[in-house]
Parts: sequence; structure tokens; C-alpha cells
Amino acid sequence: MRGHRSYQRRGEHGQGWEVAASLWGGPLTGEEIVEHFRSYLRFMGFFAISERLQRSGGERRDDLRLDETLASLQERDWVAFDGERYALTERGREEAAKPLADMQRARRLLASAMQPATVSRITLYVHLALAAVKLPAGLISGSIGLLNDATDTLLDALSSLIVYAGIRAGKERAANAVLVVLMLGMGGYTFFEALRRLLVPTQPEVEAFAFVAAIVSALVCGALWAYQRFVGWRKGSVALITQSVDSRNHVIVAGGVTAGLIAALLRFPLLDTVVGLAVAALILRSAIELAMETIRSFGGDEVDLARYKMSIVERYEEFRKGQLADWMLFLVDQGKVSTVEDLLGHVCESLDFGRNPILQELGISHLHEETASAEETLADLIARGLLEGGDRLALTPAGAARIAAQRRYPKRGHLWPHHVAPALPRPDGRAAVVSGSAPPRARRAKRSGR
Repeated sequence: MRGHRSYQRRGEHGQGWEVAASLWGGPLTGEEIVEHFRSYLRFMGFFAISERLQRSGGERRDDLRLDETLASLQERDWVAFDGERYALTERGREEAAKPLADMQRARRLLASAMQPATVSRITLYVHLALAAVKLPAGLISGSIGLLNDATDTLLDALSSLIVYAGIRAGKERAANAVLVVLMLGMGGYTFFEALRRLLVPTQPEVEAFAFVAAIVSALVCGALWAYQRFVGWRKGSVALITQSVDSRNHVIVAGGVTAGLIAALLRFPLLDTVVGLAVAALILRSAIELAMETIRSFGGDEVDLARYKMSIVERYEEFRKGQLADWMLFLVDQGKVSTVEDLLGHVCESLDFGRNPILQELGISHLHEETASAEETLADLIARGLLEGGDRLALTPAGAARIAAQRRYPKRGHLWPHHVAPALPRPDGRAAVVSGSAPPRARRAKRSGR
């Protein structure tokens, strides 16, 4: 117990269990344990940053307090050292099994959360809860926008139940068709109600409850949109994509409702009616687009889900590609690889996350497939004039300039290393930009005229 309390006082915050987990597959040297920690950076896509940290001395054993951690583990008889490698003792394997068991439980939870049926069930519960908040708020305030949104939320709960039943029964396409019909009906109804309010205007009563309901609806539906869109895109579920479109509409509706309530405070109730019309038009437009997609799918055409890919996912993929390219340049620059075979072999070995027990138990060690695009990235670097191919790889002047540019902006380079563009000589002797853009500080200075 005394050793355990000393361990807590040193503030390792679970690092001892992480080190023990890294030794689960067998004995490792101190540098190989550091490599285990560095693999997390590469898994997240920070390939070039990981290499730069290694080159500049970052993530060394003293930086990670690894020597202190290993000494503590030896004191507690978790780890034994034979003069070269560290290995788990019997007690150490018992302790290392604890975080790995946690990862197995997290893996099952994550796998369940990524199932379309689970998403539909969660969506049903969320819509019922939101309707219980928005409907009373709409009745109290008399806001047509909030009342329409509350009614639409109730229908969404029904549609979620239909989608859930369709997925469980293997009739997802039919469930999606019903969902689209409901969206069309709701869009027509809200449009009719907005027109009626235009002819018979009313003054909504502004209540704090209505504002809270609109804000909560926007936040919850925004999170629900991201969840539905991501799982729908990953699993190829058209029904979930349709629901995500509806959730996005609710976010816009909530913003419009808030604007209508503010207009009511300013004694301008017509804006609430205009918002109702805009909401109805938005719902109808989305429903018509999805109806056309559904009709094409019944005709045998595959629905193109690529256009529903989240922009943040696309940007993240671009970031990973840029980091992978910069990482290859760093490897050649440091002389770690000299041939194409060496470079591709080093990349494939470094991206073998199956050697990380934590990632393997989570079931995400094969989530990213950069090894498949390594050859394509290498060919792109050569085509762009950043690398010289042939028997031996070498940086071109442009590639060397790219590396040098990142050294000049170390702080920015850690965040946007692939945005710093090298200068290539043009036939007229002036410099030309190959790709990317100027560093953020330079762009700000350019915009301000300095």
C-alpha cells in the first residue's frame, strides 16, 4: 500500500497501467516502450509531428517520465528488468489485464453504438424527450415556428420507430420510403399553417421556457445529426442519412424559432410567420430531394452516399494525407530510408497498429489504411517534384525547401505542417508556390495590408 500511495503522489495518472499494457505482447526495451506511446500520435494521423518530436528529442524517456514509472513498477513487482528488456511479472500481467478488459468492454459498447438499429432507438428516445419540452413551450408561447417544430418532432419519433422496425426486419428501403412520405406530409402541413397565420396574424407570447426549448433543441439535434450522419455514411444506411437531414432541419428550425421569439419581443410578429414559411420550404425541399433518391433506389440505382460525407471527415482525411506526405519527406531527409522499398517497408511497419494491445482490444487497430495509399503518396511526391525517385531516394530543392519552411514555423508546423508550401523556381527565376498556402501569420498580415 505504501508503494501504491507513493505511485499516486508522483502523479502518473494511469501511465503505469499503460506501460504494463504495452508489455502484454512480450518484453520490450525502453525505446520500444516509447515507440508504443508514439504510435498513438501516428494512429491519430500526426505522422510528421511524431517524426519531428523524435528528431528534436521530444517524447524521450525523461519527457514521458518513463524511467520513474518503470522504477515504480519494479518496486511494486509488476515489471522485471534483465539488463536490456522489460517484461511483465505474474502480478504485472494481472494488472495489465485490467485496462485491456476495459478496452474490450469499450469495444463492445462502441460496436453497439455504431449499429443502425441502436442509432434509431436512441433517436426515438431523443425525439420523445424533445417533444415533451417543445410542445408545452409552443402552446404557452403560441409560436407557430415552435409548434410546427414540436409537431414535426413527434412525427420524427414515429418515423424513428418505423426505421428501427424496418432495420430489424431487413426492410430498410421500405422504412426510408415511409420516412420520406412523412417528411413530405409534414412540410405541406407546416406550409399550410404558416400561410394561415399570414392571413390571420397572432402575437406570440414570449416566455423564457420557449427560448430554453429552442436552444436545447438546437444543441441536441446538432449532436444527433452528427451521430446519424456518421453512422449512416459508415454503414451505408439511407434511412439514417434521411433522419440526419431531418435533424439538421431541426437545428435550422430552432434558430428560426429563436429569431421569431426575438421578433415578438420587438413587436414584429410577422417574422415568426415568415420563419414558419421558411421552415416549411426547407422541409419540403429536403423531402423532395430524398424522395428522388428513394425512387432511384427502387429503380435499382445505388444511392450515392458520398455527397453526404461529413465535411469534417473529409478535412481530417486531407490532414492525414498531408501528414503522411510530410512524414515520408522527413524520413528521406533524415537518411532513415534510401530506397523505395525501404520507405514503403518502414511506413507499413510503423503503421501496423495491431502491435498496440490497447488499440487492438478496442478493435480499431485497422481503422485507418494509410499503408494502402503509401505508394500513391510516394508517386505524388515524385510527380510534384518534391522527391527524386530511381535507385536511391533524395529530396529535390523543392522538397528541401518544404522541410526548411516547416523548421521556420515550428509552432504552426505542428498544427498545419502540410499547409506550409515550398517555393519552386520558375523559368523566369522567380519563386512559385507548389501547393498549400502561406503560414497563417503571413495570411493575416496580407489581409491587413502590412
